[in-house]
Order: sequence, then C-alpha cells, then structure tokens
Amino acid sequence: MNKLFKNAVWAFSIALVLPLFAAAELPQHVKARKEAIQLTRSIEIASRNIHNEAENLKMAQQNSQISKQSHQMKLHRIALQVNERLKPSFDRLAELQPHLPEWNSAAIDQMRTSAASLAASTNAAIVNRNTSQHGHPAVLDPEYRELVASMTNHADTLVQIADATSDYSNAQLKGHEAGLSIASHN
Repeated sequence: MNKLFKNAVWAFSIALVLPLFAAAELPQHVKARKEAIQLTRSIEIASRNIHNEAENLKMAQQNSQISKQSHQMKLHRIALQVNERLKPSFDRLAELQPHLPEWNSAAIDQMRTSAASLAASTNAAIVNRNTSQHGHPAVLDPEYRELVASMTNHADTLVQIADATSDYSNAQLKGHEAGLSIASHN
C-alpha cells in the first residue's frame, strides 16, 4: 500500500509539473498569434480604405466632369495603402506563419493572393490613366472600368477574409486563455 501511495504521489507530481513545461513554450505561440491578429486587423482596415477609394473611383467613372488628375490621385492613394500598409503587414505575417495554425497560414496565403491581384489591378489602372495615348476619358474606357471593378472585388475579398480570420483566431485564443480545449483545425 505504501508503494502504491508513493507511485500515486509521483504520478500526481509529474502531472503538476508537465503544464509548466508546456507553459514555457506557449507564450511564443500565443505572442505570435496575438501579433498575427493585430496584423490581420491592420490588413482589414487598409483593405476597407482601399475598397472605399475603389468605390469612389467607380462612381467617378460615371461623371465625365471628374478630371484625369482626380482619378490619378485616388489611384495613388490606393497604391500607397497597398505599399505602406498591406506589404509590411504581409511581410511580418510571413515571418510569423511557421508559428501559426495551419488554417491561419492558409488564410494568410489566400489574403496574400488577393492582395497581389489587387496590386496588379491597381498598377494596371495607374498605367491606363497615365498613358497619354489612351486619351479616353474614364467614363468611356472599358478597360479602366474593368480594372477598377477588379480592384473593388479584390479589396472586398481581402476585407472579408481578414475579418473572418482575425475574429476566428481571436475566438480561439480567448478559448485557450479561458482553459477550453480547442480542437485544431486544418
């Protein structure tokens, strides 16, 4: 009986110490997930701003009184958002990806694909508006209309994915912090 008691105490002691080893590793992953949530929210905010600018461009296309320079200015603001807000966030997320769950990594890849398409459409629209040989006002240029629609769609997709990713990741993190057993999702 005495030996059984010692084995039980030993097993109980190990059970108490194991979480300490797991806790030492947990903060790095928790820190990475928290930073990924912040970066994803930053992507969502920048994408909303881009979407609003692209919607303004869509409306401006219907008015022949809006100058070419106004279109160029709006396109420039979108390009700044892509280069100064989205790119640095995606660069940092790429560094964090190995520490994130597989589903989160896949969502980041989807966002990156959407952002790359958004950037390509924005660049093409800038070239379209800057070329003097085009000469078509925005209201009469079907290529420009398609590029602006593409920008709007990619920005909207980016907003939706970033919103869902940050909400889901935040909910998982809160569950872990509350001591819930959260299943891993692929």
